[in-house]
Amino acid sequence: MLPGRAIRVVFMGSDTLSCPFLRALAESPDVEVAAVVTQPDRGRGRHLRVTPGPVKELALSLGICVLAPPKVNEDFVVETLAGLGLDAIVVMAYGQIVGDAILGLPRLGCVNLHVSLLPRWRGAAPIQRAILAGDARTGVTAMLMDRGMDTGDTLGSVATDIGPDDTTGSVAARLCESGCALMLDTLRDLDRGAATRVPQDGALATKAPKIRKEEAFLDWSLSAAENERKVRAFSPKPGAATWFPPAEPGGRGLLVKVFRARVETLPHGMARALPGTLLELDQREGPLVAGGAGKALRLLEVLPEGRPRPMDGASFANGYRTRIPIGSRLGVPGGDAGKIVKPT
Repeated sequence: MLPGRAIRVVFMGSDTLSCPFLRALAESPDVEVAAVVTQPDRGRGRHLRVTPGPVKELALSLGICVLAPPKVNEDFVVETLAGLGLDAIVVMAYGQIVGDAILGLPRLGCVNLHVSLLPRWRGAAPIQRAILAGDARTGVTAMLMDRGMDTGDTLGSVATDIGPDDTTGSVAARLCESGCALMLDTLRDLDRGAATRVPQDGALATKAPKIRKEEAFLDWSLSAAENERKVRAFSPKPGAATWFPPAEPGGRGLLVKVFRARVETLPHGMARALPGTLLELDQREGPLVAGGAGKALRLLEVLPEGRPRPMDGASFANGYRTRIPIGSRLGVPGGDAGKIVKPT
């Protein structure tokens, strides 16, 4: 970097997770954000109103030019970026594959910040997959992008432990803080020719595909510990979910999202209960659901369908105790007919 000249970058990102990285770039005295590339405006919320995404809103508030092309590799996008005299392109949770024409534009290359310790968890949902797998640690890695999916040479990483109460939300918050510092240090090292490139060992790679809607449902054939990890992996969104049985045969039952849960050891008399059996609606602790192998899952914070906000498990048990039969099995809708169970 020439004395007095900032590192000129374009930032590509679309998710809420991207916003702290854009802000860090915009606030750095030795970086100039020439433009932001993000996903097009989309329908959001219950009524699918077309609104800008969080990155676009932030960029506009910072006075930065925004491009939101449906396809990032179209000629007009490449030509626009080529005219900006870029030192680097920084990518964080953008959501489109960047092609060769763009990868070859900036002087220092395209730097991706990926929220895992590469080569573990390449793909769209690395934090969720790490929690689901029971990993003890994860992190954020700076990587020079190439044609593959998160396969480029790494430039550095920072790690964090995954605690027993950590959710995707809490892990992401920590990684944003440490990842922003890593991003700025990486750009400075690249600019002064001091960055160390380390090829990834593909033999150690694992995949982190996008979360499918059906994965968020609790699976009572799994252990209580695995379902507890599901709860944490899918918090705050989309929220792990299960079906409580209907009050009457043929009813629809109640769809409930679970945001916090605890594994408990069952007393001897309950230890053989079939997984998914509702054992208690305790008015102090909340619902207790058998998980197999003498374990159970206590539902500590839930959101019943039709409710505006989550409630603690005890409040749920008090409100629905006369409408949900103890001893019935959770997990599968009771049928197409019937209404949502209403609280007493």
